[in-house]
This record gives sequence, structure tokens and C-alpha cells, in this order.
Amino acid sequence: MAKIIKPLTDSQVKQAKPQDKPYKLADGGRLYLYVSKLGTKSWRMDYIRPIGKKRATITLGLYPDVSLAQAREQRKQIRTMLAEGVDPQQQKIDDEREQELLSNNTFAAIADDYMSRKRNVSPATIINNNRQLKRLNKYIGDMPITDIKPIDVLNACRTAEAQGYYETAIKMRTIASQVFRYGVQTAVCERDVTQDLSGALQTPITVHHPAIIDPKELGILLNAIDSYEGSFEVRIAITLMPMLFVRSGELRYALWDEFDLEAGTWTFTPRKTKRQTGVSLIVPLPAQAIKLIRELSLHARSEYLFPAIHTTVKPMSENTMNQALKRLGYDGTKQTVHGFRATARTLIVEKLKYPENLIEMQLGHNVRDMHGRAYNRTVFLDERKMMMQKWADYLDSLKSD
Repeated sequence: MAKIIKPLTDSQVKQAKPQDKPYKLADGGRLYLYVSKLGTKSWRMDYIRPIGKKRATITLGLYPDVSLAQAREQRKQIRTMLAEGVDPQQQKIDDEREQELLSNNTFAAIADDYMSRKRNVSPATIINNNRQLKRLNKYIGDMPITDIKPIDVLNACRTAEAQGYYETAIKMRTIASQVFRYGVQTAVCERDVTQDLSGALQTPITVHHPAIIDPKELGILLNAIDSYEGSFEVRIAITLMPMLFVRSGELRYALWDEFDLEAGTWTFTPRKTKRQTGVSLIVPLPAQAIKLIRELSLHARSEYLFPAIHTTVKPMSENTMNQALKRLGYDGTKQTVHGFRATARTLIVEKLKYPENLIEMQLGHNVRDMHGRAYNRTVFLDERKMMMQKWADYLDSLKSD
């Protein structure tokens, strides 16, 4: 006659104490509570494997995380699986593997992998991309990349658009597209769903950087810069900007070993086009710039000409020079640091009568010859040296007018 097992009660389970040896408290239907010598309680169930007919045991979870009622519900499910010829232990392994695959296949996980493999990208670009990914991850980060629909990306981007950040919304779509394309390349998804969003986001209005192009007004600004009473390094930086008219990031990231003051040149690869061309740009240094840089070298404290205020391992913040202009009364509606490029381009052509292709070359833009080939940025160096010196002299003349 089969032994009749009396079902457990919640009180029995709760009051089960550890003994010298592990023991079991049966609940019937091959379900039991296993109590270890240390007092750990776990629900287990014995069963016969559908294939091979061997005896096996599956652990259903720890008590009290899994209650008596929950353990019985799992027993019921396991019986159903066995009746259908499914091994619950193998099913559990398959489910865990699938969950692991899903957790490694989320948009956030693929984005992290993508960003970790990017090379030759400026720190500013990395920071900006991570900022946009952080916004996206709030909405689609935990979703398996294969489950994400175009509307999911659109809704995430429109959260920025709703705040008036139209350019940010476009950037979010762009970085999302890069992640999806990487997913296609690594076979974790089949297509870039952001391609279906063409025209769905509002196009931001292009705003040009304010720039002074009136010689008299420029002279007033240059005199104001000379009287700047803030940081010595910042004063040198905002003095060099109108004179050299490089991109602000290029000056901020300038390294001492890029300068040859005897030859009067600064040679570097423009960060904006580094990945596309890798071609160096030579900036001829007028005598005024060489004097300022030599003065700056007496106070050098970093590999950067213009390190951050509180650390020597990072360059000056991108806002530092614009804040200096603001202190001088020139906010973003009058003149920006980047606007000095437009100032130089306009006045060098109009007042100094140099050809546009020469100034464009010095700006680091691609200039093509009559056959459509881009000039190397190292050519016309003698002409550019003369132009840069004449421009610096012209700026000095504006301050005395």
C-alpha cells in the first residue's frame, strides 16, 4: 500500500529548524522542503526525465522567497510539462540562456559595445554621443534591439523635440542609427529601423555664429580683449583666436609639441576632419602670436597650451573663452569665439584683398583645383605666411584707429 504523505502547512515550513544533517519535509507529489545544516531552506522536486527515464531533481527556489503556495503552483506546471514530454530542468536552462541573450541584446548593451569600439573620436564627440544615448536609454535602453520599432525611437526623440531641443532630437536619431547599423553588422538585428523616420523630426533652424565684420567695432573688441583682467591663459587664448581663427576646440586641444616657434608654425590634424582625411594643417604664426606663445611657455603647466583651471590633464572647457567674451560685454548675440573665423574670412578677402581659396585653405576647408582635386593643406605655405602676418598687423592697426 502506497505511503500517504500529509501536505505541509505554512507553520511547519516556517518553524523547520536546522539539524545535524540535512533533511527533507515532503509535501506530496515529489515536492519537498530541503533544510540544510546551516538552516537554508529550498524547495525541490524529484521527477523522471522524459528522455532516458532517469531520476532527476530540480530546485524551485529558496524559502521564504518562494512560498509554499508558489512551490505547489510550480509543481503543477512541472507535471504539465512532463505530461507533454518536456524536461523542466532543460527548459529552465533554456529559459535562463534566452534571458541572458535578451539582456545582452538590449539597445543599451549594443550601444555600450558600439561605443567601446570607436577609435579616433574626439573626447567631445564621445561625451556628446553618450549624452544622447543616455536620453535614448530612458525609453528604449532595456528593450531587445530586435523588438524596437521605428515609433519607439521616434517617441524617444520627440521627448527632446517637445522641449524645443530640435537639434538634440536629430542627434538622438543619428546615434540610434549608428547603433542599429552596428547591430546589423554584428548580426544582432536585421535592419536600421531609424531609416523609416526620414522627415519625421522637425529640422532645426540653422543659426550662424555671430561675428563682427565692421573694422571699427572689431578694433573696440580687440582693445577690450587686451584689457581682460581674468586668467592669464584665457587672455592669451582669446587674443590668439581672432589672430589665428582656428576652431575653438583646435586651440583648446593645442599641444606644445605641435609648435615650432623657430620656424613659426603650428602643425596639427584638425579634429573635425581627422577621421575623414587625416591631413595635417599648418598654421603660420605671425610675430605677434609667437611672442604671446613664448610668454605663455614661461608659465606652462601641462602638455596642453591651455589646460583646464583645476587640472592639467584636460584642456580648457569649451565655454571658458565664450564666458570671457561675455564678461567683456560680448554675449552670444554679438560675437562668439567661433565667429572669429567668419570675421577673418570676410575682412581678409574684403580689406586685405586675398583670394578666397587661400583663406579657405587656412580655415582648414577643402579647396579644389581646376581638376576637382583637393589641395593638400601644406601647399601655398609662403603665401599663407604673408597673409597671416598681414592679418595680424591689420588687427593691430584696428586697435590704434
